[in-house]
Amino acid sequence: MKAKKLAIIALVLIFAVTSVFAAGTQEQDKKTEVTGRTEMASADAKVDDYVPESDSYRFSYLYKLIHPWYDAIKVGLDAAVADYAEKGVTVEYEYLAPVNPDGVQQLNMIEAAAGKGFDVIAVDITNPDVAVPVLNEIMDNGTPVLTFAGGDASPDSGSNRIAFIGNVDNKGDGAALAEALAKKIGYEGQVAALTGTIGAPSHEQRIEGFEEVMAKYPKIEVVARQRDNDELEKAITMTENIIQRYPKLKGVWANNMTNPIGAAVAVDSAGKAGDIIIVGMDHDLRALEYLRDGVIYTLQIQNNFDMGYELIRTSIKVADGHRPDSGLFPELHNVGSTTIYQEDAEEYIDLLY
Repeated sequence: MKAKKLAIIALVLIFAVTSVFAAGTQEQDKKTEVTGRTEMASADAKVDDYVPESDSYRFSYLYKLIHPWYDAIKVGLDAAVADYAEKGVTVEYEYLAPVNPDGVQQLNMIEAAAGKGFDVIAVDITNPDVAVPVLNEIMDNGTPVLTFAGGDASPDSGSNRIAFIGNVDNKGDGAALAEALAKKIGYEGQVAALTGTIGAPSHEQRIEGFEEVMAKYPKIEVVARQRDNDELEKAITMTENIIQRYPKLKGVWANNMTNPIGAAVAVDSAGKAGDIIIVGMDHDLRALEYLRDGVIYTLQIQNNFDMGYELIRTSIKVADGHRPDSGLFPELHNVGSTTIYQEDAEEYIDLLY
């Protein structure tokens, strides 16, 4: 389990930090205190040898939606803020998101941030088609832009963002879950997919991985693909309807932190736990409990702590005028993910909660 523990990279700190959240308008709690690090902390999650050129910075971090998944990123942010404070560098940041993953609402937040004089703006992009033109304009006006978490927009898509901090292999995660599902059902039978939010880059990339794997196995029939929009009630209702329509359903593939929980609620209520195999993303306590109880078969967990910590480190360097070609940070900082099964669940519950 040591390698798997390291892959989580100190998410155990999630309840060592006081977080203040309010719908749509979260601010960094300046009284936040981070207790000491544990052996879970990443060797890379620390202030490096780079000497900041200023003694204070202000950043805006805008993410996709208010959701517990982002709390663990904030733990990494606050740990980095505390570490830089010990070095005499003050970092202030705002951490904002719409209540729901709405590209237009996020765009309004981006435009508001652009007028507040932040040293760096970083965005977990909900809809690249909506956000990228405005982010490019912000860059043209002199404010550096980063992307993070699951919402990158690469230069190939026309984005001028400087760097991305997050999981760079969402497609691989989607494929890994699809392979686990295919193997468990013996490479034949009916499966359904809960596919998250339209346009969300991480969700779309995981779908690509799912589709490529399913195409390899002609005896597997994908009978439904449903957009749950990261909403629990939708995921529950959609799964209930799929179960009723396809009584021979053998599996559900889920691609965000909410929809495997919704699938598990529906499958468990239908008395089909263990008969319908559920695979999905991330570390929500309810998902881990369903994994422990055998309702969910496997979860792919991302390393959110490092997303937050590295976002602060990179933001400081970018605010000082550095770019990836300086060698101080990569254009793509991959934090990775790990796969866990029922036998791992209790340990992760103890570690994280």
